[in-house]
Amino acid sequence: MRFHRQINTLVASLTLILPCSFAASQVQAATFTSSEISEVQRIQNEYAALPKLSYSQANLYSVAPHLTEPFSVGKLSDNYINSQLAYINYYRRLFGLMSISANATDNDNAQITASVMAAIKANPFVNQHGLPSETRPNFINDMYWSIAKNVSAGANLNFNVANQSAGDVITDLLTDRYNLDGTDTGHRAWLLSTRLTTTGIGAAYGANGYRYSVQQVAYPSDSFKSASKASVTYPSSGVFPIELLQGGNVAWSIYLSDQIVTSTPQITITDLDTGQKVNATNVHNYSSKGYGNFASVITYSPANLNLVSGHQYIVDIAGITNYSFKLFNEIAANQVALQTETKKDNTNSQKVTSSTDISESNNAAGETKDVKIKSALLLQAEKLRDSLKSNRLTNPLIFGRSYQDGHSFYNLGSDQWFHSFYVVQNPELDAGVIDISDTAVDTNIYSSPYLRLQKPTITKVSKGQSYAYGQTVTIGKDRWFYLGPGKWIHQHISKKSIQKY
Repeated sequence: MRFHRQINTLVASLTLILPCSFAASQVQAATFTSSEISEVQRIQNEYAALPKLSYSQANLYSVAPHLTEPFSVGKLSDNYINSQLAYINYYRRLFGLMSISANATDNDNAQITASVMAAIKANPFVNQHGLPSETRPNFINDMYWSIAKNVSAGANLNFNVANQSAGDVITDLLTDRYNLDGTDTGHRAWLLSTRLTTTGIGAAYGANGYRYSVQQVAYPSDSFKSASKASVTYPSSGVFPIELLQGGNVAWSIYLSDQIVTSTPQITITDLDTGQKVNATNVHNYSSKGYGNFASVITYSPANLNLVSGHQYIVDIAGITNYSFKLFNEIAANQVALQTETKKDNTNSQKVTSSTDISESNNAAGETKDVKIKSALLLQAEKLRDSLKSNRLTNPLIFGRSYQDGHSFYNLGSDQWFHSFYVVQNPELDAGVIDISDTAVDTNIYSSPYLRLQKPTITKVSKGQSYAYGQTVTIGKDRWFYLGPGKWIHQHISKKSIQKY
């Protein structure tokens, strides 16, 4: 449950204040690919097209409710319902989730719930899920009261004295900054559930001036559905609107659909443009709550991290995942210039100037592709390569065989093995940046490129993200990329797969 009062009123909330500062200007900007620029513009255009109309008692209803004797729940404006659903699906698309629909029955039940809460002037400062502290007045019949208790128990509730737009209500639920229960991000989890397919929308003004908004989200049958996505992170990978991270009390989160995590992992966030690295604070595991029908719900604060539009960040959640995102302004008029960079000709193999696209591209003829040079990641790639070189055997030629588990692997140095026969020249370490496309064959991270040396891991790279690599090894028809000690990913080589540029 959450509520929001106007600035000149007291906000009584149990939500923890999350210390997160925002830089007013860019220090250095990450480079954006042309596809990323297109995605930013698509999101900005979609946001600009969303309805921004503010609603009050004068325009909220098509049929106004009567909240005393004789009690009637009224009917919401179709424009309000459609606008709110549009915002719900806009935000779900930001996180790669399927759109959901609203149906007449659930809308009617949500409207009954909102009108009952408005009629009894339900206390906005206490938990109202299931109306645990409220008493049914005589003018509300048993059926309406039962519906209100059941629906409110499984709904996102929003209490507000401001005349917000239909979308503002959903934005508040997504950021969850006004959550009475603190930083558990339960409203966000339900809104971004990987099993949610439908909803019901209701709203009504009480005599106390509050608009009681109801979004039904918890359906018993959803827990048996297959998840549409394995995980949901906030912020999401790729490009992400900075506005959704701004302001106090916005916790970050990771939700896992089926993977169970019982601990509170160590989390770090790094600004790749400035090098600032922070340890997340206020890390909490709310998995036992079952929000959003997720198996695991973990929330945290980005501490004193400076958030800058145009910068790229890496989030490393130990033992679970790591991913990167780039910030931009959702409102196009506020957007700072986003840097793009083109490839420079450099034949010096010791200087990393290119990146690799791991994809099933149809561009087999070497058609011009997005230039994806990311200075901070390239520096990271060089460091990875140089760390391997420092541990390398000095002899550029290695003779004979070096056996590992009874199989022939040449020991080139710490964490480096090369499989071949007898005499082989030390291969150059091919460092760079890889971009993982949505069609990447294998996003699992392996401990070694060689099957008999591999140990199980549960981590993965994120599709649509970029990673520095310090070495490549080709084994049969697979090319392996070294991301760090014990971290390798691979892609099957075909005429239309891996390309250098």
